[in-house]
Amino acid sequence: MRVVVSQFTSFNTSHGSKCVTHMSADPNYVEARPAQTATSNLTEITGIASLLVAANILLMLVMSYTPAVALGRVLFSNFFFAIGTFVLTVGGGYWLASRGVENGSMPLAGAGVTLTQLGYGLFGATVLAFASSSLRVPALAITTVVTALITAVITVVVFKTDHSFERWQLYSGGLFITGIVLGAIGAFAASSLLVVAGVCFFLGFVTDLTYEIWAVKTSAYASPLLNAIGIYVAVMGVFIHVLQWVLRVLEMLDL
Repeated sequence: MRVVVSQFTSFNTSHGSKCVTHMSADPNYVEARPAQTATSNLTEITGIASLLVAANILLMLVMSYTPAVALGRVLFSNFFFAIGTFVLTVGGGYWLASRGVENGSMPLAGAGVTLTQLGYGLFGATVLAFASSSLRVPALAITTVVTALITAVITVVVFKTDHSFERWQLYSGGLFITGIVLGAIGAFAASSLLVVAGVCFFLGFVTDLTYEIWAVKTSAYASPLLNAIGIYVAVMGVFIHVLQWVLRVLEMLDL
């Protein structure tokens, strides 16, 4: 997620992502340490990331019953508004949280995480509000299971192989940029490109999640908290895409 945020902060002085900088130049990127050291932080990282994800899912549900949905429908009804909102909330929140952790400022880190939670929460609430009240909890439950399975598969692949996923953060940034370009074209011309753009965003988050999990394995970040926040942001990016598909399937099944 770090590469994408720097990409968008350069581009718009602020989606869930971070002009592409080489990772060796990242002050937070340190030489990989033995896997044994990484696994000692695994419980802490998993616990923090899981709490953040759970809190965000609950926030989505609560916000789906509030007037905030009206704001979400305005902000996410237009592709460009939607991208701008994500850049400011998810991307900006991650940037603030990262700076806070790096500088030892927990209030700044907390503010960044809160901003990210609000960005994902507002989007998720807006999507949920289109469904009946009886479908919202089941949809969130199914989405949670599917997202957990995707995360588990990625974790097994990363930890059971010796493959280096160091460059996958760059690939993630490329997918996000491709999604923005295709979506911008689709907003004016072929609307089918908006679907392709959505797939690119989903794959961008999956790719970013793969990198973040690899970073746990190799202790690529100096701070377990920073790693946990990175995993949380990537997991929630996967989650909101799966949620949209789950709701569409439930709609088609007339449940």
